[in-house]
Amino acid sequence: MSQAVSSAPYLTDGIKALKTGVLPLAAAEMRALHGEDLRLLNLNECPYPPSPATLEAIMRAAQGINRYPETRSTKLAAAMSRRTGVPADRIVFGIGSDELLNLLSQAALGPGDTIVAPTPSFPRYRLAAVVMGAKPILVPIDREGACDVNKLLAAVQPSTRILWCCTPNNPSGGQLDDARVARLVAGTPDDLILGIDEAYSEFGRHAGGPDVLAHVARRKGPWVVFRTFSKAYALAGMRIGYALCGSDEIADALRKVRTTFNVTDMAQQAALAALADEAYLKFILDSTARERRRLIEGFVKLGYKPLPSVTNFVSVDLGTNAWPVIDALLLHGVAAREWRDPGYETYLRVTVGTAEDTDAVLTALPLALKTQKKAG
Repeated sequence: MSQAVSSAPYLTDGIKALKTGVLPLAAAEMRALHGEDLRLLNLNECPYPPSPATLEAIMRAAQGINRYPETRSTKLAAAMSRRTGVPADRIVFGIGSDELLNLLSQAALGPGDTIVAPTPSFPRYRLAAVVMGAKPILVPIDREGACDVNKLLAAVQPSTRILWCCTPNNPSGGQLDDARVARLVAGTPDDLILGIDEAYSEFGRHAGGPDVLAHVARRKGPWVVFRTFSKAYALAGMRIGYALCGSDEIADALRKVRTTFNVTDMAQQAALAALADEAYLKFILDSTARERRRLIEGFVKLGYKPLPSVTNFVSVDLGTNAWPVIDALLLHGVAAREWRDPGYETYLRVTVGTAEDTDAVLTALPLALKTQKKAG
């Protein structure tokens, strides 16, 4: 039998400190296990395919996959610069925003350092810090599911190198308003990096949320805003995200530690086409808002307690352990996700899908709870 990871002397203390996690299964794996008709509402993916123009761009780019891709994504960076106002040289692309979150941690953290991050939230901030030998200081989100700015700022220590904020927050769906974003930017010390994860920014802005980038751009100290094409642009399988950096130094640091040729040309061309197709983005955002509203209203009518959400997912307090309910939902053709955070064992997260997906969830959840109670 192989030796336990925790006792392996050839691994770093950071790696040994991490628990072995259960990786989420992709669509093909889930449907192979639970049937082709399974409704995939567990990974916050877009239920719609990329736009026709985006698919055409992917097909054209596929003809050149015998060549390595461009490393600086020049055309895409120029288009993104026009969209955001951030200089093209300060925009770094990665294999999803996950890679870029890791890269910032590699560039900025070491043993003895700390980060401040919200919880429950995207786990990458904590995991990346631990790998680098840094200590996470975790701050609970507020009752509405948004980051608690005052508590985040109060948690900063002399050893803190990065202050993380996720808005809109995953897995809760709440977002900061203008006043709280301004307070976060003004209150973050200038000698540490303010990292803001905006993976769901398109949904947040569509729901009337603040222009986070406009606030952060006024900051004197270092900052990075992370976004992705995986959600609102329907390109999760392309694996492309980007970091908007507040200085040349941070952008250069990310490039120093990233993998060579990390983003494929197909991903770059797909993102460029998706960015240009504003009508299709509007279709996705409008459709998501409509079904999100139906899902929240449906949960309330069924007697559950959904958190307010501006994203492409809704989390709901079932009042009972969510793990067995998830297993029961699979029997009724729906894949959903638990929170996996201590104190939130009763919370279920459901991706906002099509109208048919919404109907299926609202029908399956009461049945799944009955199935779970009988099994218990």
